[in-house]
Amino acid sequence: MFETVGNMHMHTPYSDGEKSHAEIAEDAIKAGLDFIIVTDHNIWVDEVEGYYENGDGRVLLLVGEEVHNPRRQPQASHFLAYGAECELASFAADPQRLIDETNAAGGIGFLAHPHEEEFEPLLNLPNLGWHDWDIDHFTGLEIWNTMSSFGNVVKKRMRRLPIQHPFIAKLYALYMTYHPERYIVGPEPETLALWDELLAKGKRITAVGNSDAHGTLMNLGPIKRVIFPYEFLFRAVNTHILTPQPLNGDIAHDKRMILRALGKGHSWVGYDLAHPTKGFRFSGQGIDKGIVGDKIQLDAGATLQARAPIRANIRIIRHGEVVAQIENETHLTYIPVEEGAYRVECSILYEGKERGWIYSNPIYLW
Repeated sequence: MFETVGNMHMHTPYSDGEKSHAEIAEDAIKAGLDFIIVTDHNIWVDEVEGYYENGDGRVLLLVGEEVHNPRRQPQASHFLAYGAECELASFAADPQRLIDETNAAGGIGFLAHPHEEEFEPLLNLPNLGWHDWDIDHFTGLEIWNTMSSFGNVVKKRMRRLPIQHPFIAKLYALYMTYHPERYIVGPEPETLALWDELLAKGKRITAVGNSDAHGTLMNLGPIKRVIFPYEFLFRAVNTHILTPQPLNGDIAHDKRMILRALGKGHSWVGYDLAHPTKGFRFSGQGIDKGIVGDKIQLDAGATLQARAPIRANIRIIRHGEVVAQIENETHLTYIPVEEGAYRVECSILYEGKERGWIYSNPIYLW
């Protein structure tokens, strides 16, 4: 299998982003990504897909859509649609129909930043998590969103400020943006718990991780800072996929492979800023063999193998329970005895603290 790295949640001036498709592609090339999917709010932008190249390399730019109901109060329940090839915003008012229409169009859909902190007064940072839970048949969850994760930390710290004033809050938030790596520790625990709960119910739920890049400029008097640059975010939380063939430059062929790998869960979420996660593998062997995202028949000789590119703390998790773990090693092998969905988490020390690093999609044993 061939490894490809991408980011699939970002915005241009077609919605609330700052850079054009071509400019974002330049930043993706600098960051070493192989593909990106631009997801402007409630608009599907045509005729921009393709390979963008410069002297440093190339990146495949695809188009998706982040759909939400602008009339919903409070604002919430954003949905990432990939591969539908059509405008979906007209279905935003009914989340289940939005999911169904995405599936009917041949697309895949993920609940964006499902869990966010409640805290709006000082910085106008509303809770844009997923609030409409009477739904089914979505492809998966965006388990780690860099901007949302950072925003949640900001909100938690704002509550502890001794002086609750908008200027002080904005100054402190601006200070935090100069060293975001100190505050990003992993996906929201509530999101991981939800993922495990859905997997325990027998659902196939695929995880992705993204940037949610906007390139927004934050102003405080003479101080101006972009929160955060596209290139920086493209070096942080990404989704790594495995495909049976390498990308070959044929747009239709490569797009089809990428979307299929994403839909099947042949992927993991990696915090590449802490250390590149390239080379991670999670595989299983029993009567048949499989990789991350596959379904394998459980038998007496079945084994699961996780391999990290550097020494890490590795855990194999089944339905929220750690069934095997090892510290400061590159390999972990486990002999399962129960059916279910098994996934891998890896953590490493970074910036003086243990950080979430790799979150694999499950291997399903039956």
